[in-house]
Amino acid sequence: MFSERPPRVSPNSLTEPVYISDDMRIVFVRHGKPGAMSTAPITGRNVGQWVRQYNDVGITRELAPAAAVRELASSARCVVTSDLPRAKESAAWLSASKDVRVDPELREAALPDSLGISIRLSPGAWVVLARVAWWLNWCETEETLALTRQRASRVADRLEALAAEYGSVMVVGHGMFNRFVASQLLRRGWRGPSMLPRAYWAMAQFDRADRPV
Repeated sequence: MFSERPPRVSPNSLTEPVYISDDMRIVFVRHGKPGAMSTAPITGRNVGQWVRQYNDVGITRELAPAAAVRELASSARCVVTSDLPRAKESAAWLSASKDVRVDPELREAALPDSLGISIRLSPGAWVVLARVAWWLNWCETEETLALTRQRASRVADRLEALAAEYGSVMVVGHGMFNRFVASQLLRRGWRGPSMLPRAYWAMAQFDRADRPV
């Protein structure tokens, strides 16, 4: 986890932080398009191996982020990213002139290491089936749905603290886990979309106006 900087403090109070503007903003961005991966059929027993290889792959430069995403990245006062290569490379592309905080807990929600089935399907099909099995708790995995929700709550805590300190935060992460964190923010009174877009470089903005003064 990244270390949080202490908030600036009002001269008239040792407990109430003072901020530059009235509004807070957190923008979620899904990483760019990953580099080439094998699409040869695999069995359900090999889905974990394929996912580990995918997690080691960076992004391709063939698909650039939209101008709107680059503009928001340039205005963000704090950028946070997952520690997986595809997210870190995406954050570096968006914010080459900024320091980027790496938070390992922004990693994508886990998938089972194996589904124990010998039928051969495309990796994409197995990933979908593995995600369904994970949602329904039909398989063993290193992180259950309940634990993923707990992790999302911890991440939301840290993002709210950063938004309170910096005003605007950009989060470069992953399609599924970004949704878990966004759901936490909605429960806490943030305004934003209930469904995040799924495309590479897709973004979703969340706002909140009740900052301390």
